[in-house]
Amino acid sequence: MTAPMSTQDVEAALELLATAAAPAEEAHALPFAAYTDERLFALEVDRVFHGDWVAVCAEAALADPGDYLALDIAGEPLALVRGADGQLRALSNVCRHRGTLMLEPGVDCLEKGTITCPYHAWSYSDGGAFRGAPYTHGLTIDSEEHSLPAFRIEVWMGVVFVCLSADAPPLAERLADIAPHLAEFDMESFASPGALAAPEVWEANWKLIVENGMESYHLFKVHEKTLEKVTPTRGAYYIEGSAPWTLTGGEIVQGEGGLVGKLLGSLFGGGTGGDHYVLVSIPPSFVGVVTQDSWDWIIAHPVSPASTRVFQGTLMRSAPDQLTEAISDGYATAFLEEDRAICERAQAGMAAKFSRGGRLVPLERVVVDFHHYLAWRLLGQSPLPRHVEAGE
Repeated sequence: MTAPMSTQDVEAALELLATAAAPAEEAHALPFAAYTDERLFALEVDRVFHGDWVAVCAEAALADPGDYLALDIAGEPLALVRGADGQLRALSNVCRHRGTLMLEPGVDCLEKGTITCPYHAWSYSDGGAFRGAPYTHGLTIDSEEHSLPAFRIEVWMGVVFVCLSADAPPLAERLADIAPHLAEFDMESFASPGALAAPEVWEANWKLIVENGMESYHLFKVHEKTLEKVTPTRGAYYIEGSAPWTLTGGEIVQGEGGLVGKLLGSLFGGGTGGDHYVLVSIPPSFVGVVTQDSWDWIIAHPVSPASTRVFQGTLMRSAPDQLTEAISDGYATAFLEEDRAICERAQAGMAAKFSRGGRLVPLERVVVDFHHYLAWRLLGQSPLPRHVEAGE
């Protein structure tokens, strides 16, 4: 949607979120149209993904000078580039000449530390400074005016977040109170990144994918033969949260369920004495899970109301051996494919006109927090005080 939205369209879109701020005791699933409406999607792109901090990848995956990841955040092309000075920057990936996309989407390394447009060969440094243009016949091109725009960047727990807006408060302030909950895991020791793989495109709305990733209610059914064997639904619990972030957790069952359970138990920390995990939900895009052995996450970037790019990432204390890596990749692929299938199946249900969503159960309190995030960012409602589960 390129034309400005009318006041009536904005109001109609936001009406789909009228119940998003309901307290947990009264919370229901969002109206199904909230996952298909083009007008609401346009507002989400503008006010959420172009206005808030969005997760991208592990900082350690771009470790060497010239390393870059080119992608777009809800349609805005950018590149994370590691400069020769060691600094990681988020730069526009659009040439200042006539707007051509410069770096191919994906991971690579700059040639001689230079970004060169494939159209007319205008070039830029790895810090975004304009370097020159061929065949200008004496025309002076102002370097400052033609350098690449740079976006705000923060690294939190080894994960890079980018903000396209100058107005959002610093991410570190927003997430400061999470650190004490993760101290037992020695997060700084997770320094070995997995490879930066190309994202998968899931045919589902980004909100469905984030909601699915953050709640453990579905494990016993969707992941009966995978995750449920080692992180059972019965062992899941809420820790603390509100609109800006939520922490939940769960039990790790060591060795249950035969060979599969033992392998998964080892991968999830059971082999090193870990008996629980903590799941970190940071809207709009990030859901991560930390155990004694790894810090893993998915990141969702919207493409359309019914299509989302899903990135996977991981940090480990040390590089895994070949066998462990193969097993880990195999099971990660298995349960993520289960998630993909159920999200796409749920998206198909969002077309229903004569039905509506029901009550959210206590195990879905994290989803309630997510809906409060939507009310915060889209409706302008201030976040409620953080809820702390009794006994936590």
